[in-house]
Amino acid sequence: MDIAILLFLIVINGVFAMSEIALMTAKKSRLQKLAAEGSKSAAKAIKLGEDPTQFLSTVQIGITVIGILNGILGEAALAGPLSELIISIGVPVNLAPTISTISTVVIITYVSIVVGELVPKRIAQFHAERISTLIAAPIGLLASISRPFVFLLSISTDAILRLLGRSSSDEASITEDDIHALLHEGSEQGVIEKQEHSMMRNIFHLDDRKVASLMTPRSELVYFDTEQSWDENLPKLLRSDYSIYPVTRGGMDNVLGFTTSRFLLKASHQEHRTKWLMRNLLPCLTILENKVGSQLLELLRTTGEEIALVVDEYGDAQGIVTQKDLLEALAGEFKSENPNDSWADQISEEEWILDGSIPTTVLKDTLNLSALPEEKEADYQTLTGMFMWLTSKVPVVGEVIQYQEWNFEVLSIDNNRASKVRVTRI
Repeated sequence: MDIAILLFLIVINGVFAMSEIALMTAKKSRLQKLAAEGSKSAAKAIKLGEDPTQFLSTVQIGITVIGILNGILGEAALAGPLSELIISIGVPVNLAPTISTISTVVIITYVSIVVGELVPKRIAQFHAERISTLIAAPIGLLASISRPFVFLLSISTDAILRLLGRSSSDEASITEDDIHALLHEGSEQGVIEKQEHSMMRNIFHLDDRKVASLMTPRSELVYFDTEQSWDENLPKLLRSDYSIYPVTRGGMDNVLGFTTSRFLLKASHQEHRTKWLMRNLLPCLTILENKVGSQLLELLRTTGEEIALVVDEYGDAQGIVTQKDLLEALAGEFKSENPNDSWADQISEEEWILDGSIPTTVLKDTLNLSALPEEKEADYQTLTGMFMWLTSKVPVVGEVIQYQEWNFEVLSIDNNRASKVRVTRI
């Protein structure tokens, strides 16, 4: 009979342990969804979770009382029979009580840890919300019954926490790193598609990316100059791969607006082509190069425009940025008809050919780097910028730098920037 009671107490201890872990690990969002669907148990579980000192005190009282009872009953239930068994196998009578007591402690401890702690806690981790709704009412009832003692424990706990500089109302806030960890775990387990994980990660990176890293730089732009004839402008426009062009007066230092391939085609059928084009220019939005991606998104969203001129603090044009650039920052680079336009081409597991304009965030993802050299102190946004920061000069063909397990070698230069860089694992 004593053994049956002992096992029953161990099981009850397991229920308390299970309740503790379930209520601590249950996702509040899921419980709120169940409560919204009419689950009163979920609502009770949420209420218990909002006052952790109350339910933890109740659980701890139960576990402590059961631990004391286990010690008392264990001695009575097992020590005597074990002592007789030990004597029967030839152990001296004077040693039998000591050995039986030690054996009793070992047996009860083992069963209590496995049945009363580990197994219930693992079950609670797997089914936290379901178990929380099942035990919310019983734990709530026990909390009401033991309220005076729990009140005393709660006051004592809160007082000690205040002495330590913490408040019982303090909650661990969810950080961006926590969300990244959840997304990574979901991706590894197949709950979240890898492309979805990548897009979510890029959304968080949008606030880290300067507009300068998203734009097409001034040196690569093709523009329509109103001070040149139509026949002078048209060949360079036809040779380009762009569909949107700045319209300038005398060069990129005086941008009047933007036009598209469609408007150029329409203008070509007009009697006064340049005048017609000027009357139908798209507005010239401007944004500072040191603004971040989320600010660009808000600008394009509120104005309804597709393109903006990127300027420095002196108002000089540095490049242009479009909705497509923003979309690529979120969804990843779109495959281009021109293979030379790709940011990263993987040759093998040990080698990449990278474009010098590859943004630093994409560079880190491509090479699986957690950080780049001196990136916190520096203000570079591209691989070329990294070269210039580390070498304090314009890159030259054949120049090599090393970082962590990678070797970076400049293969070609275009307009004072590294157009292609070979990256090999050291």
